[in-house]
Amino acid sequence: MERLRQLRADLEAWATRLSPRERVLVTLAGVAAVLFVVFMISLQLQAGVRARELRIGEKTRALGQVGTMAAGYKRVQAERAALEARLKGAHTPLMSHVSQTGSALGIEVTDLRPVGAPVDLGGVTEESVEVNLPRIDLVRLARMLQGLERGQGLVKVRRLRLSTRSDDPKLVDATVVVATYSIKG
Repeated sequence: MERLRQLRADLEAWATRLSPRERVLVTLAGVAAVLFVVFMISLQLQAGVRARELRIGEKTRALGQVGTMAAGYKRVQAERAALEARLKGAHTPLMSHVSQTGSALGIEVTDLRPVGAPVDLGGVTEESVEVNLPRIDLVRLARMLQGLERGQGLVKVRRLRLSTRSDDPKLVDATVVVATYSIKG
């Protein structure tokens, strides 16, 4: 404390020896130095605030991505559960399902052939049938395919081959491979 008092007394003695013009110049220099220090401190504070705002923005984006991913995960889990429920449902006799769907839509289904023996796909059994539908229009074919996939159990159209007809351009010959899946057991 004593040292500060001594320093203050020395400064006052030095200032009293200055002429009025020198006092004004020293005061202006002191004000300029104080303003410079305040300016530098404010720049540092602004840089710190900007850096924190950037980090907050990055973390907000990351949280948004996590939320989006969580929603996607829940959607996929719900789809998976629905698919598993369809797999665990009653086994769909494929040949009769195809015939009944065709009959319900007024489509004559007479050419049905099993495509090999049932295949084991890691706990899930796949059974396939090839169906030939000659001289069918595209609207009825689309309804037939939708009817097959919307039936009970898990039934999917695996392959579709269309051939145009030269005798009637509005009709096609279609070959469809339909598969049903069930849990092995």
